[in-house]
Amino acid sequence: MQSTGAEPKRTQRYVDEAYRLVLEKPGVEEVLIMNRSGVPVKTTMGRQDALQNACLYDNLREKCQAFLQKMEPPQNLVMLRVRTKQHEVIITPDAKITILVVQNARDTYLGSLYDK
Repeated sequence: MQSTGAEPKRTQRYVDEAYRLVLEKPGVEEVLIMNRSGVPVKTTMGRQDALQNACLYDNLREKCQAFLQKMEPPQNLVMLRVRTKQHEVIITPDAKITILVVQNARDTYLGSLYDK
């Protein structure tokens, strides 16, 4: 039996459930779930794109973590959000898996104001 403060196990069922929940969100275009080593486990991307994005993410994570350690030494990266005019990438790492989500960055609220 697990104590109340323990992290849940990152089983295939856990990965499948996280994948399903992310895909249900509006505007999601791509999902990439990686294991602790940065290897794609489940994705909507092609194999080459998934491997390339996993590698690029790992470089970005290392740089962000180094930056955070210089700012406040006990801090860890919890979430990273990068937005361009066309896409928004949200990265959420934890001890066992990392979820990378690419979504449409079109702002429907502002778009509706300009359409009037």
